Amino acid sequence: MLYSETVGSAAGKPLVLLHGWGMHSGIWQTLLPQLQQDYSITLIDLPGSGRSAGCQLQPYNLDAVVLQLVEVVPASALWLGWSLGGVIAMAFAQRFPERVNGLMTLASSPCFVERPDWSFGMDETTYSQFEQDLAANPAKTLQRFNMLQVQGSATARSDLKTLKQILSEVQPTAQALIDSLGLLRGDYRQLFSNTCLPTTHLLCQLDTLAPASMSYALKALQPEAQVEVLAEQSHVGFLSAPQTLAAKIRAFT
Repeated sequence: MLYSETVGSAAGKPLVLLHGWGMHSGIWQTLLPQLQQDYSITLIDLPGSGRSAGCQLQPYNLDAVVLQLVEVVPASALWLGWSLGGVIAMAFAQRFPERVNGLMTLASSPCFVERPDWSFGMDETTYSQFEQDLAANPAKTLQRFNMLQVQGSATARSDLKTLKQILSEVQPTAQALIDSLGLLRGDYRQLFSNTCLPTTHLLCQLDTLAPASMSYALKALQPEAQVEVLAEQSHVGFLSAPQTLAAKIRAFT
């Protein structure tokens, strides 16, 4: 079964939060106190992650993940997806637009791996090595990935400590890490350009995984969308500055 829970105000505005690769819904622990009074928040552990460890998809692809989500989300809500969660939120909105009244992505990208016409991702050699390392030693590779997520931030040390604490609560399965990593290889530019719902893309100035330099390319893909860069934040900047993300959510709704 896919794990989900609803927290906050039962009478509040519905909000769905989707975590990224290698994590679970505990990633939102610093954000929730900022929003619980005014929002009814659905938290989900994606298949194979966190408390959804027993939910193994075969094959593990975007369509299969979306079909799992439809069983546990509100009839209509604002969706916010972080990193890989942003791609999943976009895919859900395209499949079930009547169930999404607005979209926000945070530190997300339509292409996490470089293409000949897309220079804003990880180069193919580095990504392929990451895949091999993950298969050989999932725990160590995930630790190295966490260091990439906090890189460059003034709060890197405390953010890394928080990431380790979150992962210690519920470890992802090795197979889920490998299966879900395959989603990060995809080219989702058409998905982003075909989304007509109100959308805001939040990029982070210090992010090395979804670099802020792609802001103009995102705007070209989806001209009606708002694209903003959060100053002095890394890929996980919201851990130490949750009030900034909460303010963006409130402004959207």
